[in-house]
Amino acid sequence: MKQPSLLERIEYLDIVNNSVSVVPIKGTKRTVRLRWIKPYTMERITKVWIDRDLASAKVKDAPDSLKDLAKEPYFAFKEAALMILNNDLKIRLFYWFYWRWLAFRYNEVQMLPIISEGKKKLPVLAHYAVMEFSTGMRTDLMKMTKKEAEQYRAELLSAANQPSSKTSQSTEGPAGGSDGGSATSDTAAS
Repeated sequence: MKQPSLLERIEYLDIVNNSVSVVPIKGTKRTVRLRWIKPYTMERITKVWIDRDLASAKVKDAPDSLKDLAKEPYFAFKEAALMILNNDLKIRLFYWFYWRWLAFRYNEVQMLPIISEGKKKLPVLAHYAVMEFSTGMRTDLMKMTKKEAEQYRAELLSAANQPSSKTSQSTEGPAGGSDGGSATSDTAAS
């Protein structure tokens, strides 16, 4: 089995300890600190996406690249601001101002490393594990009918009653007798 490299072990410890990632903003001396993205932040990022999709309904007769920019020209700044603030109280108090300050001061290329690092800080695997474990507990999924359940049970019972191909019914050896053909039966010996 291949052991993880040193960088992979360091990254694992960063994940477990929820350590801060320091992301430099290109072209400046400024850095931002990112932690694991919280559920409220994910909800707000989803809301930004929904607002962007609603804006696309208004733009119709334009080339695709212009249409994409016209949908939400400040999308990168809004998403970066949410990832940097990453707290429901901070988002409620400062988000409206902070994304505008980022848009005024920086460009989208400078926001790309922040968004890229923020994507790494999403607890997606834990979310998928919870979804997988809770799937069987749902009541709205179709279960087997009574007839299907009885048929399935009958198939299991019939498979259990059939002898395995590895066990043999007879105990005879290769020459037809149990001890190489020199054995005598009880009736012949008396």
